[in-house]
Amino acid sequence: MSRLWVLGICLSLAACGQRDAFNHSANADPHQRELERAFAICAGCHDTRPDLGHRVGPNLHGVIGRKAGTAPGYNYSSAMKASDITWDAQTLEAFLKSPTRQVPGSRMVNATADPARRQAVIEFLSQQR
Repeated sequence: MSRLWVLGICLSLAACGQRDAFNHSANADPHQRELERAFAICAGCHDTRPDLGHRVGPNLHGVIGRKAGTAPGYNYSSAMKASDITWDAQTLEAFLKSPTRQVPGSRMVNATADPARRQAVIEFLSQQR
């Protein structure tokens, strides 16, 4: 019975399609893989694929240029809706460094302390259009 279970898991993973064990695109170059790795911690709460919905946090596909708190179908905090932020490299840098300082009352509390990781996440999000 356990072999059948393992086979089922393997088939399920294979069905996930074009992604490897780190959730990278199968054809990604090394730099792209680094960007995806930087975003991996964010992916626990956020998705970036346009055909999927929200997770615990809003879907971040097309976030660059979008006004904060406006992705359709996501229940944002009042603080995020009232923040008057439009997401670009500078606003994301400040927010990722200290979400609760930039938007007091935000439900996102996970700060990204490493500046290089923040830049990689921002570069990755810039590609999600």
